Amino acid sequence: TRLQGDWSSDVCSSDLLVLAAPAAAAPQAGDTLRVKATAYGGHQRTATGGYAKRGICAVDPDVIPLGTRFRVPGYGVCLAADVGGAVRGAMIDVWLPTERQAYRWGVRTLTIRFL
Repeated sequence: TRLQGDWSSDVCSSDLLVLAAPAAAAPQAGDTLRVKATAYGGHQRTATGGYAKRGICAVDPDVIPLGTRFRVPGYGVCLAADVGGAVRGAMIDVWLPTERQAYRWGVRTLTIRFL
């Protein structure tokens, strides 16, 4: 089948390849990642079906797979169990009990270590 356009004489549809981006490799224990860390508060359900509580973090699952455990400086051990609409790329959102505490956390650039 020929494709329409200025280049149709040079390219056939059978010549085209569709490439998908490879899935992110699961981090190994001891690996580190520099991230932007924000915080959220409240008592809502997470993307994995549980409830947000201390030690739960929202991540971009294309970067940090859900279920991954890691240590966050100034916070402690975190489980990637939630996603957030604004959490994209090398970013995490740590859970804190109140919106006020989350606001006081601010935005931090940290190096996390995978467990």
